[in-house]
Amino acid sequence: MEPRVHVSYLGLVRNVIGCREEEVDAGPGITVGEFLDLLVSRHGDPFRQSVFRGTRELRATTLVCVNDCDINQLQGFDTKLESGEKISIVVGVYPPEGG
Repeated sequence: MEPRVHVSYLGLVRNVIGCREEEVDAGPGITVGEFLDLLVSRHGDPFRQSVFRGTRELRATTLVCVNDCDINQLQGFDTKLESGEKISIVVGVYPPEGG
């Protein structure tokens, strides 16, 4: 049986893909980077454009957590995922600065 990862979408990304949370089958030993690629193939350009600024670079307003821990405090995109782990993808919306 494929490992399953629980994903929660918060902020802008939830509105963009119209999904609050889902269970995703992930191969054994998959990394956060590979898992995000899987989500891009699943949800397409709207997901990619809301989460990434360029190739393999998260937007400044994007936060990806594994079990409530920011991936930047772990091994970033190289963080390995285990079955049953929880991933949160948060894309903040900041108001434009006025003058």
